[in-house]
Amino acid sequence: MGEVEMLKKSKDSDSLRTVQRALDILNCFSLQETELTLTEIANKISLAKSTTTRLLGTLEQNGLIKKNQETLKYKLGSRLYYLGYIAGKSIQIREISHPFMKKLRDETTETVNLYLLENEFRVCVDQCESVQSLRHLVKIGERLPLWAGAGGKVLLAYQDREFQKQIFRYVDSEQRLQKLQSELSAIIEEGYASSQDEREVGLSAIAAPIFGVDGEVSACISVSGPTQRFTPDVMERIKVSLKQCASGISEHNGYMERKAANEK
Repeated sequence: MGEVEMLKKSKDSDSLRTVQRALDILNCFSLQETELTLTEIANKISLAKSTTTRLLGTLEQNGLIKKNQETLKYKLGSRLYYLGYIAGKSIQIREISHPFMKKLRDETTETVNLYLLENEFRVCVDQCESVQSLRHLVKIGERLPLWAGAGGKVLLAYQDREFQKQIFRYVDSEQRLQKLQSELSAIIEEGYASSQDEREVGLSAIAAPIFGVDGEVSACISVSGPTQRFTPDVMERIKVSLKQCASGISEHNGYMERKAANEK
């Protein structure tokens, strides 16, 4: 092994060790010990106070650790609560949606994706691949825009006006922005969004919203594939199956139960 390769391997090893030490710090906290001093943390992970202090500083800058300036004790930061909330929502909606997604994929033979709203993007959190050799795939965890593509537009349509204005700033042309704005109200009225050659040339998709208990929309389901297969007749058939799928997921997500309760 050459000197350059040895140095690279050493740097990689140091980086991994730093990450592991940061994770060790986070794992020091528990329901029984929600706040810890620097000395307590350093002792728990068997690390020098100086190194522990530097790691705590980095974690604090990223909102993962918070220091009480009066007691000088550390506790887990609000960013972890937010990440935990996202993880909980993701796991719950994936468990509910996956059986519906498989059924929809089998009916349409196209790729079915589940997207969650995350800040100013949508993130693919689950996927049932098309059974056809030529198919469209999105990477799990990939962040995509809200202003382009069926999945993005259907999520954007159900957000408040202020949030929509923030997203409008990212649209790459005035003509495209005007088209997007005119589509949003129609999406809510029709209960779905569609796109052809919009985010990618040769790609078409149809998406429908998934409603939560309070009627909010932070997730959607989409069917996507090559534009050549998404003829008007095919899209009409997919739309019917897609809306039934999204309605079923919403019902299992608590939306229909709440609606029925309000009608009593």
